[in-house]
Amino acid sequence: FPAEITLKEADTQGNPDQAPPVVEEVASDPDTVAVDGPGFSGESAVSGDTYNDAGIPFICPSCTGVALAEEDWDYWYRAIGNDAGQGSLGGQYVANEIGAEQLFVADDKSEYGQPLADAVAESAEENGVEVVGRQGVESGADDYSAVLSDVEASGADTFYFGGYDADFGKIVKQGKEAGLDDVTFVSGDGSVSSTFLELAGDSAEGTHLSIPSDLAGDFAETYNSEYGGEASSVPVYAAEGYDVMGLIGEGIRAAVEGGAEDVEGIREGIKEYLDGLTLEEPYEGVAKTYAFDPETHELAAEDVAQLFFFYEVTNGEMTEVGNAADLGLSVEA
Repeated sequence: FPAEITLKEADTQGNPDQAPPVVEEVASDPDTVAVDGPGFSGESAVSGDTYNDAGIPFICPSCTGVALAEEDWDYWYRAIGNDAGQGSLGGQYVANEIGAEQLFVADDKSEYGQPLADAVAESAEENGVEVVGRQGVESGADDYSAVLSDVEASGADTFYFGGYDADFGKIVKQGKEAGLDDVTFVSGDGSVSSTFLELAGDSAEGTHLSIPSDLAGDFAETYNSEYGGEASSVPVYAAEGYDVMGLIGEGIRAAVEGGAEDVEGIREGIKEYLDGLTLEEPYEGVAKTYAFDPETHELAAEDVAQLFFFYEVTNGEMTEVGNAADLGLSVEA
């Protein structure tokens, strides 16, 4: 390999409030040539201008917020499907696979959760499901009895939550304890984790989740074999994170072999490499192939539905129901 690469780690806790000082430190480091991240939509929203203004390519392996692509950042790239796809497919799944008739939708009022929940509600209605409740809840609360009482009063047979695992785990557990046994609980990729399984416990059984990642891929088995007990039992976006490092590495190779002699040249070389990936000539990763839309820098795909997977918790594990395309679900171009 034509260059020695040093990996530096920085922890923002996935929190938009804690991200800015970390981002400033990364961007001001004269040796930074690219960023594998940020990981969350909210922190990406407050980080992007800094990285973009510095001319540092940053590739998100796990942020799904649709609005990020509307920022017109030249140096930003997304390595997964977004919440426009996840929301549309989620609504179809609730209607066609779960067979919901009356849906209650809640979210954590975050940059990620609220737009996703809105998209699911809209798609579900378009597919014949009646949305009987729609509200936001406080993230980090200990008691969700108020919203659960509203769910019960609404007569909903299905509940969708746009938000993260810690909240959803408590909501599901408290919901089942409150007697909502006939309600099917559903959420998106923010709730896909071992944390959710641990918090919800036996109450998680029968819960449905979506994620633009294949948790059953060969990489997941290799990952858990390598890290053992240190690894999450649900290695969410681990393969995508690995692939992003590969993309950056190949970008560095292309930059150096193309004559780049300084950090700025390498940054531009990485960007040129990423911009040159196409569906005909993509980067072959362990999770998927990667090419980016030349206008939006979204992950390109011949069929967007192929980027998404649905899971149901059975016997305490996330069991794949199927790829969205294989289930007959689709996203309009």
